[in-house]
Amino acid sequence: MFLYVANWKMNFPFNKAVHFGKYNYDGFLRIHNLPQKKIILCTEFTQLKSLCDIFEKTYIDIGAQDCSSFTSGSYTGQVSAESLQNIGCNYCIVGHSEKREYDCETNEEVALKVARVLEVEITPILCVGEKKEQHAAAKVQDVLKEQLEPVFKIIKEMEMIRPRICIAYEPVWSIGTGVVPPKEYIEAVFKFIIDLCKKNAPNVEILLLYGGSIDESTAAFIKSVRHLNGFLIGGASLDFQKFEKIVKL
Repeated sequence: MFLYVANWKMNFPFNKAVHFGKYNYDGFLRIHNLPQKKIILCTEFTQLKSLCDIFEKTYIDIGAQDCSSFTSGSYTGQVSAESLQNIGCNYCIVGHSEKREYDCETNEEVALKVARVLEVEITPILCVGEKKEQHAAAKVQDVLKEQLEPVFKIIKEMEMIRPRICIAYEPVWSIGTGVVPPKEYIEAVFKFIIDLCKKNAPNVEILLLYGGSIDESTAAFIKSVRHLNGFLIGGASLDFQKFEKIVKL
């Protein structure tokens, strides 16, 4: 099964997001019914329940773009993983580069969010990747290790049986630029992640996604990367025709 995760970010206000889901409902069903395709729509918090209701009788999944690192308590403005599970979310993006940068999220905080969503049987989509200066200094492996090790530690402490995690590799320097790393580079990163997971979290089922400048012109090339299980799609997911072309490749 190949995953197509649409990350709408904060591009659709509530009414537009609901209209987009309803207007393209038949189209979403059409592409979702293609063999071995899984569609996941990640929306703003305010839109989640409405999108869950729209696609309730389908196999299209709805995912959140973030959650609290706390289970419950006096954390004004935050949204618990349990609330996301209650309204029907099956996936949740955690550790996106924009959250790490704008909200100063630490690797430890991201690991706690992974734990919170796993506790309520939501599949985390854990974003990892290096910035431009880290890429230039050939520090990608060091960065990924720093981002993943707290996650391995907390999963080990949870003692879960075969949890599933999507790891979305997004080279931050590539996002929104139209520049995609060479195939060999992505494959080397995936191999490093796989080996790191086998060593530190052998009981975890890992699905590898790629994100960063994915559109209808780059998707076919990226899809040929070994070990790839899906895409995390940003801007191109806001245009149904573009998203459809990517899924049909």
